[in-house]
Amino acid sequence: MTVPWLLSDAHGHMGTKAERNERREAGIPSILCAITPKEAKELIRESREENLGGEDGRQQERYLFPAAGIHPWYADRYELQDMETWMERCPLIGEIGMDSVWCSVDLKTQEIRFRQQLELALRQNKPVILHTKGQEKEIGDVIRQYPNRYLVHWYSCDSYLEKYLEMDCCFSIGPDVWWNPSVQNTARQVPADRLLIETDGLDAVKWAYEEGIKAFKKNIIKKPETWEGTEHVTFALAHTLEAVAEIRHMPPERLGEEIRDNLLRFCGKSI
Repeated sequence: MTVPWLLSDAHGHMGTKAERNERREAGIPSILCAITPKEAKELIRESREENLGGEDGRQQERYLFPAAGIHPWYADRYELQDMETWMERCPLIGEIGMDSVWCSVDLKTQEIRFRQQLELALRQNKPVILHTKGQEKEIGDVIRQYPNRYLVHWYSCDSYLEKYLEMDCCFSIGPDVWWNPSVQNTARQVPADRLLIETDGLDAVKWAYEEGIKAFKKNIIKKPETWEGTEHVTFALAHTLEAVAEIRHMPPERLGEEIRDNLLRFCGKSI
């Protein structure tokens, strides 16, 4: 699919080979997060191959920015040393954080693993992607102790946004922005130079779309969306970009350029 706007994805996962090929062929700068050692090894290998250039060995325009970290869902399964080697080879750390909504791992264990990784990120001077589900207040308090560059992915909480804004955090807007009031509020409040968009991978896009249809059937939202973009990164990002542009009352082509620049700046790449 051809979209007349610059696109970028501030938070995704390995996904399928077809999904990664689409990102490369469409030239979509993407932060992809590996959340297990096996996944991290594969992501780093592919990142090195894809970002190296052709036969002359010259560096081409980079599209894949790998991140690695122990996700809170796996905080009781992996120790820091299980992932540390791969984290050292990535330019970003994440996604890491705490979760009391979709996770049954003891919160104390989650916090221990979270703090270990925040310390590593500081030592290595690497930005961090945060997972904050249900622990927005607690994580906001914790990261104050570890001054760094932070990207809060898919913030969908009605409270505590100002805590993160005060610390100059960036935010990536999730694919449910077309119907979720909390995500819409985030898209509205975040300063222009700290705003990004994300897919969280195509499985998450599909989930967000299906949840929107449920919300319509329960009369929570007034109209359903009829798009069929859950199988394509390009379509999903374009749909999110268009929704955010409408919220912020600006042309999607200009917003797409700004968001892409924000992603590259967060990753530490010269623009």
